[in-house]
Amino acid sequence: MPTPGFPPGTLDADDRPIWLSELDVIGHSTAHLVRDVAPRAALELLGLDAGSAVPCTLPAQSTDEHTSLPRAALGDPDCVAVLLAGRVHGWTLVFDDAGATSEVGDLERARAVDAAAGGDWSGLEAMAGRPRPAVQEPSAVLSAAGGPAVTIRTNFTGPPVAIGYAIDGELVFSTDSDDLDLRDPQPRADVRAAIAAAGISDEDDLAPGEPDTFALARIGCALAGVTWTLPDLRATDLIALTFN
Repeated sequence: MPTPGFPPGTLDADDRPIWLSELDVIGHSTAHLVRDVAPRAALELLGLDAGSAVPCTLPAQSTDEHTSLPRAALGDPDCVAVLLAGRVHGWTLVFDDAGATSEVGDLERARAVDAAAGGDWSGLEAMAGRPRPAVQEPSAVLSAAGGPAVTIRTNFTGPPVAIGYAIDGELVFSTDSDDLDLRDPQPRADVRAAIAAAGISDEDDLAPGEPDTFALARIGCALAGVTWTLPDLRATDLIALTFN
């Protein structure tokens, strides 16, 4: 398989980074990778209450095929998303099992709308007349506080994979699997190197040089130099929290 940046055992049968496929069981998640930002700080930057995070030990397997390992670790709570955070070799991961953090800046309104659905209108009333906050790309927010950052989104209702790559608070590369041509890349040198490291799957139904479905997930990981396996995550201190 021509994916030179990924050693044996680091990709699954679909050529997706294996740590991501084992966490993202339904194909709808957001994974943030950022250099030199502590896990709790990364959660706060994404608009979450890091103080509510608890130590998390991933179970050997999930309770069923629709429940992520972090969610199973917390007892399958009734919530919108479970977020897992930890640091491996200087890179912090925040994994969001429902894609609730695919954008940054609108979580307060999302919480208020959710509360209103349950009959509590106080949040929306408090926001009345205030300008709606600007929505930001998560990788840009994270990289403004630390080193380079990558956000990898998977989606079962839209483009299967999308990535954003930011440095010093500026988004320098973004694309999705519905708008991608790796055969004639024009991005910056580090992105070109990541594309080369990600390679192209040898799936039978692809034309020569045609990128496969999970090429972008590999590119995102290659930008961070991440070739983790699940044991790498299990070996570090993990925390998790719920989001409603």
